[in-house]
Amino acid sequence: MDYLFTNEDLIQHLKEQLYFLDSSLSYFSRHTDIVTYKNKVLGKAFHAKLRTEVEAKRLALIIRILLHDTSSSKSLLNHLDIKDQIKYYNTASPNDGRLHSMTGMSGVRGSNSSQYFGLVAKFNTGNSLVAVPLFNQNLKKWYDGYQRLCFTDWWSKNKIMAVGGFEHTREDLVLNVANKDGGAHINKDGTLPEEYHVSKSSDLSLNINGIQTSFERNVVYASIAQIAWEVLNSIDED
Repeated sequence: MDYLFTNEDLIQHLKEQLYFLDSSLSYFSRHTDIVTYKNKVLGKAFHAKLRTEVEAKRLALIIRILLHDTSSSKSLLNHLDIKDQIKYYNTASPNDGRLHSMTGMSGVRGSNSSQYFGLVAKFNTGNSLVAVPLFNQNLKKWYDGYQRLCFTDWWSKNKIMAVGGFEHTREDLVLNVANKDGGAHINKDGTLPEEYHVSKSSDLSLNINGIQTSFERNVVYASIAQIAWEVLNSIDED
């Protein structure tokens, strides 16, 4: 007979997944090149350019484990009977055609007016602009202003990105990254949905003092990191 998880077992799983979220977010935020492996004894990394933003793929998988239910699988938070009890932080700035400036710029709209990235901000390194998840610039005084939503509204109804005529919810981004773009799987036919590929490959740029300035970092990955931050901070372990 198969072993049935106890509630204590499930809580242990939750603690592990929250640790994974926190750890990957820390690595993501470093925005550094990956040039070597830490524990690889033989061989070399491929010479493709990698940055720690690829932690977004691991983050998407963890979010899927915590939240995504299907006909054949049950999310961890649903196993714990708390998924629909939690109110989830919605940190996305509104798509109202304006730039929202605080310490940086949240709810970034590109020079192309069809672009909207509600979960990212800009960070000026001196030589370039980096698209960062909002938690990198969060101030404590912002927290009270964040709306909290029920799961369905937060996950599948709230649009947090628009690129090239395509709009995306958190569910869209997380499941594309996790299921089709290397988080847990590579899409079986070797393709990506057009709407996801367009959004992932589109450059975010701003016209600053008459100069068209592109952003470093994949904006989809930055959005995934902010979604992970929302999940991590929405769950009350008490």
